[in-house]
Amino acid sequence: MFGMRFAPSKCKMLLQDWVDPVPSLTLTGEVVEEVDKFCYLGSYISPGGRITDEVSARTQKGRLAFANLRHLWRRRDIRLSVKGRVCAAAVRPVLHYMQRLGH
Repeated sequence: MFGMRFAPSKCKMLLQDWVDPVPSLTLTGEVVEEVDKFCYLGSYISPGGRITDEVSARTQKGRLAFANLRHLWRRRDIRLSVKGRVCAAAVRPVLHYMQRLGH
């Protein structure tokens, strides 16, 4: 027998274009939490489908990733050619992407 089981603690409810009072959705006796936006498979989903939340989240993740690379650039025991390959593989594509977004 096949079926789908939901863990209510992992479920969230996002209302879109809802004008009535917020409904109370329950699964197996537990109330499902209502949220303004949530992350699903790495993408942020918000009411109205605004892309600004997604772009802001990706920009923030990029900043964090580059902050984590800072120690690499300062190390003297890593050859400059290795640093150049990291830059070509990780930094340039992101800078190009950001330029296309207008950031």
